[in-house]
Amino acid sequence: MTPSESAFLERAVVQLLFVSGREFSIEGLREKLRELLVQEPDATVRAAASIGSFELLQVLLKTTQKLEKLGLRLDMRAGGVRITTAEVRPPALRNYFAALAERTRADTAGTVDGQDEDGPLSTTGLEVLACIAFKQPLSMVEINGYFSADKRSVVHRLQHLGLVDCRTAAENGRTVWTTTGEFLRRFNLQSPADLERLLSDSFAEAA
Repeated sequence: MTPSESAFLERAVVQLLFVSGREFSIEGLREKLRELLVQEPDATVRAAASIGSFELLQVLLKTTQKLEKLGLRLDMRAGGVRITTAEVRPPALRNYFAALAERTRADTAGTVDGQDEDGPLSTTGLEVLACIAFKQPLSMVEINGYFSADKRSVVHRLQHLGLVDCRTAAENGRTVWTTTGEFLRRFNLQSPADLERLLSDSFAEAA
């Protein structure tokens, strides 16, 4: 693997783990990279699609050393890999992160959004769905910012239900979340423009 291929792969792995918020097995991560990159025209990008599990593990070990300097690390315990924080030393930061984690646990309550995968949406799920619907496209960071909490598990459940999906924004290359055709069907809407009409009607009624 050339230095440029290795550098690209490190970047792609970190971005994939961060945006997805998921834990992958080494083999699962390798397969996801292959799935996403195998058709790319750039030879450097395609090289990442054909990487072996051992090479990927070497890249992960190299990447986590760099992330440590930024307060992050790749957690590779029990055969999986996910991006997380390194040791948090200032007590104020530790307390803040602990409070966020507690709020996230309250949202999820042991399952995705506190319910079975295919159960009805909770109030939290509906709130996040409404946020995406009326303010789309939104990055995961922006979604979390609106609620001052980590809503990745909620967004991923909405994706599992087919109500939202992610795409790459053409103007800046960011990964953003938007509603889907299934969302429109489920709520008896003809097009995203109907959302603007509903919002306008709501303001008119409130006035």
